[in-house]
This record gives sequence, structure tokens and C-alpha cells, in this order.
Amino acid sequence: MDTEQLDLGAKCTIIRAEELHAQMETLLQSGHDVEIDGSKVEQIDTSALQLLVNFHQALTNDGRHILWKEPSESLLNTAKLLGVHSHIAINSH
Repeated sequence: MDTEQLDLGAKCTIIRAEELHAQMETLLQSGHDVEIDGSKVEQIDTSALQLLVNFHQALTNDGRHILWKEPSESLLNTAKLLGVHSHIAINSH
């Protein structure tokens, strides 16, 4: 199956929530798995993580997967701290 890309950038916060949501909606329509580049994330907040949880659930419900490309320590630590790491399939990294 083909894979589409989503780059979270350095600051993944509520300021970018609308933009991220729009990108995720487009990716959901693509019908492909999604590789998320979280390598540059320096800051991520609950709004962005909630979008990722919902995005992961929608892809899973459609039989598709999220693949993580080098998630940053900040991304990993925040996801674990908030208890959502297993909900976005990032717990194995």
C-alpha cells in the first residue's frame, strides 16, 4: 500500500491545530497509510495529541496504519506523560 507523509514540524500546538486537522482530513481521503515525521518536534500540546489520537483511530477503523519516522524525545515524552502513546501507536519507539 502507498504511504502519504505528514510532517509535524517543530511546534505542534493549538496554534497549528486547524492546519494539522486540514492536513489530516486530506490524508484520510487518500486511502493510504500515513508516515508521520515527528523528528523535529520540540513542543507538542494536548490539542495536537488529541488530533493524533483521533487521526490514528480513523485510520485504524479504515484498516490503515500510522508509521512513525524518528519521533523526537519531546514528542515521545509528552505522549507518555499524557498517557496517549499507546493510542497513537508510538509506544514501541
